[in-house]
Amino acid sequence: MRRALLLLCMSQAFAGSPIRVLILTGETDLPYHDWRISTPYLRGVFNNSGRFDVRVEEEPRGLSMATLASYDVLVLNYNGPRWGVETEQAVEQFLRSGRGMIAFHGVSYGPFYGQQLSAPRRMAGEPWSAYAAMMGSTWKLENIGHSARHVFAVKWVDREHPISRGLAEVFMADDELYHKMDLRPEAHVLATALSDPKVRGTGRDEPMIWTVPFGRGRVVHMTLGHDLKAMSQQGFIDALVRGTEWAATGEVRK
Repeated sequence: MRRALLLLCMSQAFAGSPIRVLILTGETDLPYHDWRISTPYLRGVFNNSGRFDVRVEEEPRGLSMATLASYDVLVLNYNGPRWGVETEQAVEQFLRSGRGMIAFHGVSYGPFYGQQLSAPRRMAGEPWSAYAAMMGSTWKLENIGHSARHVFAVKWVDREHPISRGLAEVFMADDELYHKMDLRPEAHVLATALSDPKVRGTGRDEPMIWTVPFGRGRVVHMTLGHDLKAMSQQGFIDALVRGTEWAATGEVRK
């Protein structure tokens, strides 16, 4: 009886423990996606939720699995030169071991895919071989783009997933609507948005949020989040906070 009570107390303490978050940042394709502005904002969103204990790493190169082992989930807000074998393999091992990662908007193309960041788009290096599998998507050079910036509706198409369960079916975004991305078969789409041809869109429902298994780990990829205006929309905040918790734990408590 005493042992059962002790285990119950330990379980309740663990359930109330903050999720340990590491934001990986330090370089992005300025001035389009400015990590110096977005990173403090993201940290504030996580802290205000009351669910997370957040740290920021502005120099990811050299991180090892021993360092990452202190965290439950990574937030990818980086788009710049490759990190090197040690760090990239550490991130892969981190996910395969059952941890999580959430990535958004500006990490959907670039050097991790072997692509030059600036126009004209071209291949400019070796891709991180596991990156497409972690992100659940690729993007052909000729298709990288979006419709004109506008306000649009995002629809949860899987309303039973822990990330979306209990939320309104539709939320509004004020953002760039990425289009013509190629999702891998293992990607599971949670939310889509109609890319309106009146604002240079495709006329199709484009994936906005999806999940990807990687080993025993979980990745959430959101194409939303171009700038602070986009990130300040309540729908983005809800998806970010709930997606990060799910990536870390496999569930959402509230």
